[in-house]
Amino acid sequence: MKTTLYKIKQKVIARLKGPVDKINAFNQAYAVFQKTGETPKQGYEALLELYCLTNGKFNDTMNTKLISSNPPKKINATLEGVIGKIDDVKFKNINNTLNKDGYIGFDKKASPELVSRLYDYALKTYTKVAPLYDTKVIYDSLKPISEIYRFDPVDLVNNKDIQGLIMDPVLINIARNYLGCEPIFDFPAMWWSTTFLKEASEEAAQLYHFDLDRIKWLKIFIYLSDVTPENGPHRLIKGSHIAGAKPRSLLNRGYARIPDADIMKYHKPEDVVVVLGEAGSMFAEDTKCWHKGTPLKKGHRLVLEFEYTSSMFGTNYPKFELQNASEEFRNFCVDNPIYAANFILKN
Repeated sequence: MKTTLYKIKQKVIARLKGPVDKINAFNQAYAVFQKTGETPKQGYEALLELYCLTNGKFNDTMNTKLISSNPPKKINATLEGVIGKIDDVKFKNINNTLNKDGYIGFDKKASPELVSRLYDYALKTYTKVAPLYDTKVIYDSLKPISEIYRFDPVDLVNNKDIQGLIMDPVLINIARNYLGCEPIFDFPAMWWSTTFLKEASEEAAQLYHFDLDRIKWLKIFIYLSDVTPENGPHRLIKGSHIAGAKPRSLLNRGYARIPDADIMKYHKPEDVVVVLGEAGSMFAEDTKCWHKGTPLKKGHRLVLEFEYTSSMFGTNYPKFELQNASEEFRNFCVDNPIYAANFILKN
């Protein structure tokens, strides 16, 4: 993609009317990223500021340019995966809903057997806890010591059930259609949320915010425990991912957490989506939407999340070393070098 963003400064300036210094900083950083695969700090900061200054238009313009050299594969067949069989019509409906609302819940749940294995894995695998994330602990539901327990992504990608989900052809094609290119698997995340705190936690993302690690991305979530109104349902403002949809007064705060009362001054109650569901429930979201987790009143919540992206420009994450890859997953990575660019196969 060496002919993309750095050479289009004047067109972008004319179209977006953004500040020249921020666009220059972005372009210079992108040139470094093309050579090194690393995003300079000033480039990521410029991405954040340009998103806020243009209310998302900068990201849309950049993604359109970016994906022109990475066209998506055309899938003209019914695919079968964790959410069942999906044909071309259903894929189009999913994509239309994602573009309109920034969110879609799936009718079919992950199998009870898969959910049970992943839940058991989470009970036996070390996590790190807020606020410092410097100590590894096993989650004990009877003695919570933090509002959130996060799993190491390297541990997650070495789990064969998670490898199977990463290879899921339906999930990949949903991301492919939404991003408009061959997607890159960015990272997995999994965490326990608890009742340790009695108020909304910024660390546990329990105040409204939008994500902005990348230029464009899609996240897919799997609830691995039952999620009721009492134990921390995910909430979002549908349609708030669209460029121009966020109130200027809130974007002027920058990349910040926003209290509920401030959000609801500008958005209708009917646009608030509260994602409830039994264990195995799945949904996809463009987390440029205002979103948050709800503080838990009882119990706990276990969530698995995947992020897919059109470019790794943005936050610098290390690649994932695979010490425990199935033969199928190894072959998959070799056959899909763009999608699997973040995996390093060992042995």
